[in-house]
Amino acid sequence: MRGRLVCLFLLTIGQFLAAQEAVSESKAADTCLQLPDKAFVVRAILPEGNRVTREHIILREMEFMPGDTLSLAEYCQRSRKSRQNLLNKALFNFVEIDTLPVPGQPFQKDVIINVVERWYVWPFPIFELAERNFNSWWELRDFRRTNYGFFITVNNFRGRMEVLRILARAGYNQNYYISYEIPYLTKKQSLGAAIETGVQLSRETYYAAEGHKYRHYRSVDDYARRQSYARLTLTLRPEIHNQHAFNFGFENYHFDDTLVKLNPAMGFRGKSDFKMLRLGYRLKNDYRDSRAYPLSGHYFEFNAEQQGLGIMHDEPSHLNLKATFDLYRKISPRWHWAFTTSAKTVIGPAQPYQLQRGLGYGNDFVRGYELYVVDGRDFGLFKSNLKYTLVKPTVRQIPLPVTERFTKIHYALYLNALFDAGYVREPNPWPDNFLQNRMLYGTGIGLDLVTYYDLVWRFEYSFNHLRQSGFFIHFVAPI
Repeated sequence: MRGRLVCLFLLTIGQFLAAQEAVSESKAADTCLQLPDKAFVVRAILPEGNRVTREHIILREMEFMPGDTLSLAEYCQRSRKSRQNLLNKALFNFVEIDTLPVPGQPFQKDVIINVVERWYVWPFPIFELAERNFNSWWELRDFRRTNYGFFITVNNFRGRMEVLRILARAGYNQNYYISYEIPYLTKKQSLGAAIETGVQLSRETYYAAEGHKYRHYRSVDDYARRQSYARLTLTLRPEIHNQHAFNFGFENYHFDDTLVKLNPAMGFRGKSDFKMLRLGYRLKNDYRDSRAYPLSGHYFEFNAEQQGLGIMHDEPSHLNLKATFDLYRKISPRWHWAFTTSAKTVIGPAQPYQLQRGLGYGNDFVRGYELYVVDGRDFGLFKSNLKYTLVKPTVRQIPLPVTERFTKIHYALYLNALFDAGYVREPNPWPDNFLQNRMLYGTGIGLDLVTYYDLVWRFEYSFNHLRQSGFFIHFVAPI
């Protein structure tokens, strides 16, 4: 019940803070407001440099359209926001927006959008660590726990922002899948879809956490764990900052009999296999200045997913609720502050162990506890960063005889002070699991390198409440 109340509270306060942030932004002093009180009519919007991207994809992100009458201040504000919208689509490395006078029409102007497109086709050979993160793998340094194969991503497929992904990964954890995303199905460019199907085969898998470290089982003659899945997602984006996603999926799990003996919760009702349908909904409210590494704005996300619809024979049935709110503030030209707060709860009986997710997965963890996984039904998480800009965003041209997509780069460097707190509730913890049902705290310092193609390198030295400390590396923005 406590976790559900946290989620409901977070949902309410998140929407309230988002509204307050929007109001404060609208009232904030801006250099645009100092421009002369003159207006002009936008005659045309002309993209340039888009060799692959279709024109309508670019125009979808603009905050104004041909025929609009704008004051100079309005144009300044909306063109800045339009530029950021385009950069956030991860289609372009650089975007510049300017105006040109129309001969013989003193009250009209054309708007020129000059873009430098990214490289869209990425065939990757795979050699990766089969662990939750680099830090947990480094603790063992076992090169048998690696994956290899190839992964092909075609971004901006057909110039329509569609994404095609094909994965063939062998090794410790095998994974084969294909997915196809179409962001715009209609002329209004508000409805999209994605389909994904695949299979995962693992000769070794975890079956429990003791001391908040995974216990593993390896099958000699067969796969310890098999999973096949298919998923269909429909997205609705009525305007630039809000998106709704509805998904429906099927999953089939099979575990080695020995796994179920070691932990009966791996299966469902003591069986080594189960099938399950999923039905989910996600809301995103995104006002961040940058999706790769935000410094101002806010972000709100709410997820609701029903695992098990009562249609399949002997399928689990749980409702998962999760909400997240991020806030980013500029204190001065070089100082920024940010925090994120999130909460999750599960409604229903005990879940199969493979479906449990507490802290320690993805970006949901208290820094200082990277080597631990804290499973549980419900959790609350708070993370904060105070950052100082050591190197402001800088653009450099590398003198190489290749396309501008690679020779023109940008980078920035930030020094961080961090403080996190979290709590995981688990009514039936395993023996020797000492981090559940208590407050967790972490603090430390970090250095972030941000560069083009949305690359983020984080180097952090942090401490936890157990008086343990360590150096950790991450590859996404902290908040």
